[in-house]
Amino acid sequence: MVRAARALLGSVTRVLLLADIVVVKQLLLAKDRITRTLGRLESVATFTEFVKAFSVFGAEMVELAHITGDRQNDLKDERRRAQMTAARLVLERSTMMLLTSSKTSLRHPECTYSKENRDTVFCQMRRAMDLIHYVVKDGVLETSNERNVSRQQTIEWDSERATAFTCLKHFSRLVEMAPPRFDRAPNQAASSLPSSSSSTAQGTVNVNATNIDKDANIERRERERELMRSNSERDRSTNSHPREVPREANDLHRDVSLAKFSCRGEAAISIFLVDTREKLISALDKVCERIQDFTDSAYTTHEHRENILLLCDRAKLELNQLLRIAVNMEQHPNSSFDIDSCVDSVLNAAQDLINQLILTAQDQASDLPHMTKSGIELVNLLRNIALNHEIDRLQNSADRFHEHIDHMLEICKLLRHIAMTETLQVQAKFSEINVRIYGPQVITASKALCSYPSSKAMKENLEVFMDMWQWLITDISAISKDILDLAQAVLKPDKQGYLSLPRPGKHGTTSKPLKPSRLDTEEQEKIAKSGLEMKMVTNEMDAETDKWNSTMNDENNDIVKRAKNMSAMAFSMYQFTKGEGSLRTTQDLFTQAEYFAEEANRLYKVVRQFSYQVPAGPPKKELLDQLDKVPTYVQTLQFTVKEPTVGKSATFVKVDHVIQETKNLMNIISKVVSTCFDCANKYKLDFSGLSGRSTSGNARDEEGNSGMQGSDSKGSATSEGSM
Repeated sequence: MVRAARALLGSVTRVLLLADIVVVKQLLLAKDRITRTLGRLESVATFTEFVKAFSVFGAEMVELAHITGDRQNDLKDERRRAQMTAARLVLERSTMMLLTSSKTSLRHPECTYSKENRDTVFCQMRRAMDLIHYVVKDGVLETSNERNVSRQQTIEWDSERATAFTCLKHFSRLVEMAPPRFDRAPNQAASSLPSSSSSTAQGTVNVNATNIDKDANIERRERERELMRSNSERDRSTNSHPREVPREANDLHRDVSLAKFSCRGEAAISIFLVDTREKLISALDKVCERIQDFTDSAYTTHEHRENILLLCDRAKLELNQLLRIAVNMEQHPNSSFDIDSCVDSVLNAAQDLINQLILTAQDQASDLPHMTKSGIELVNLLRNIALNHEIDRLQNSADRFHEHIDHMLEICKLLRHIAMTETLQVQAKFSEINVRIYGPQVITASKALCSYPSSKAMKENLEVFMDMWQWLITDISAISKDILDLAQAVLKPDKQGYLSLPRPGKHGTTSKPLKPSRLDTEEQEKIAKSGLEMKMVTNEMDAETDKWNSTMNDENNDIVKRAKNMSAMAFSMYQFTKGEGSLRTTQDLFTQAEYFAEEANRLYKVVRQFSYQVPAGPPKKELLDQLDKVPTYVQTLQFTVKEPTVGKSATFVKVDHVIQETKNLMNIISKVVSTCFDCANKYKLDFSGLSGRSTSGNARDEEGNSGMQGSDSKGSATSEGSM
């Protein structure tokens, strides 16, 4: 039976490994195809050839996006998963820039600026491809235990990972993991139990040896523990030697204990090994090296710079004091030294230094809203100057924009140093890289437009690079918020104690008070795909309602009103999947889903009333077919929300199901609204007074609607209060 189970387990393992190899090969083949297509796109001579090659490139990019998305979800390493996300984002955003920059370069082959734009985009896309290749191959190669062990040992010292925060945490960990070490004399065991010719004594030793060893080990551990806690005066008797083994078991127990612990020189203490001391000094030097990014920054205030330098000197002094006391304790074991307080002093100095770095980065990041606004103004100014062909003013504005880019780079660098998770570190790093590369390309595109101010292709090219810049500063603002919010837990840890307090309300049909929970970064990434799909459906709904407003402009159109309410609620649920918005906990999400289902019911009644005005025919049949599906989706969502859960994993599964069911309901509602719009246009139907007879009690509906809005804000307030 055991052999069969082992054989089955081995077969399953081989199948899983084979499937993983197939996925990796498929991904690498797709990546290689895109690399070859990029080469063809770069070498085309006419725009017609480029369009043909670009259509092939688009299909291959869609395939790669699907494969990398699936692979990203399978990655276990947080850093690798974040790197895959960054690479996919670069490819997605660079596709449009590739089209416009190549078009501009082909239309104006003599323009060096447009060629620089195009070459930069190609270079970034190839780097993203290389990053995908690296992530995939690295995941395959790191399956051996030896590589995993070595990687864990050097994880803090990897140049990619060695931020100020990780270096400080590594230094603190080394201090905490360096307890006193005991060295015993090799002849201790031999001298503890001398041989005896007495058969009675030998028999007694054989009978009681196990019990004696256990008691002796307990007493020895107690003495070692006492030695680690303090270094008070210890009795070191010089005339205590092992005695003859008595014939009484009690005497034997007492003498063995004395033999183990009372001999001089039997137990010596070594506080820090030589290699441990070297590691501590090297770790602190590494911290000081990383801190230079804070002190050398031109945007760090004098006060923050002085505090950082003082705290760094304090950490060095505390470490030197700790090492000095350790040496004295080894040389003078009878002296009284409080080494525990020295260790605490070093750890406190490291923690104070972390807090100061967070405050410094927070001070610089506080300029982000103003910088975002001024950056957009500078970009618009560059475009206007380029259109007016003002070369002198363009250079002046370009210099100001370069300074703006440098400031953004400094903020990204400091944010990366204080990021406390690998995902945030990778996001900050790649945001810095993208700003450094794509920021100057905005100026290059402006110079290209200034050379050809009447060229439509040049104008489109600049607008695409301007959009890229706005994406980047939006990303930096979001990353800054995430990093600083997490850092507040270090500065003010007492405020985090309220997250586990139960909130009022009931979960479905259960009567047990709920405990609000938040999704961690990994869980948010898992449901991000569902949230993005729901966001796309929400955009479709908004587009449909905008059609109604632009063509009919009917304030009494209750269909549009209900659809907009549902779109707003769905958007807030989408924000929850990103860790943003007013919905803070899972209970807030479930409450919003309940109101979403109720609003869908009200919209169903309004559309049912509207269908009576539609003449018989295929449009009405299509409308009714779609409308009849709404109650089913509503009930499914309501059942999902009311389903009781126990445990964090079950709650996460429920969140995923709620998002999926909300997306399905939103999708059918979007189709219903679109069909209503088509019927209204085709038959010139009037919506006046429709809201008044939409239900048997319009006032009740409006009250429910306002209740939904109030509950949303109330839920947010309750959630914030729970923090």
